[in-house]
Amino acid sequence: MWPKDIIKMDICRKLIVVTGPSACGKTFFANKLLKKIGKNRCSIISQDNYYKDWGNLDIEKRKKINFDDIKAFDLSLFKKHLQALKDGKSILRPYYDFVRSARLKKTKRIYPKPVIIVEGLMPLAKRSLINFFDFKIYIEADNATCLARRIKRDTRERGDSIESACRRYFQDVLPMQKKYVEPQKKLADIVIDTDKKLDDRLWDGIIKHII
Repeated sequence: MWPKDIIKMDICRKLIVVTGPSACGKTFFANKLLKKIGKNRCSIISQDNYYKDWGNLDIEKRKKINFDDIKAFDLSLFKKHLQALKDGKSILRPYYDFVRSARLKKTKRIYPKPVIIVEGLMPLAKRSLINFFDFKIYIEADNATCLARRIKRDTRERGDSIESACRRYFQDVLPMQKKYVEPQKKLADIVIDTDKKLDDRLWDGIIKHII
């Protein structure tokens, strides 16, 4: 059973994408946008939850997976869920364990509220995905800033070492960023530099385009 306030507002569903390089501030921006729109009118999903399940591999093989390559994502399920939300249907969004590189059995039901924010590394990298989105936001930040954030995140949350986090960044992240992530900037309706202060006028302008 859907909450009554969702049913009443289930007329103008819009999918908003927030994309950009790894650790540029996408999640922070998307969550702040969610708060400004209101949780009763907006839901958020992350493309990070749509990585393929590699839990059957041993630890040495899992270490070799390039999670910044588009091949690491389950784009079939991702696309299926975007279509369902666009059609006004709820989805069971997966959870992902980055320590084990495995999809968990538990899921989270996401309802088709008026605004759905889709945050992720490369949700626009395939032509078949682009038309799902009504408004496209590209987030950028200096590579040095992104690297520092990745080191902090990966050592604290994903059981990585500083050496491993740095190696992955230069070996995997930057090459895939140039190949898949940065071309999305040309598709964006707005480009935001998170190294600069985001004032109220910017937020008001974004929300005006969305609502």
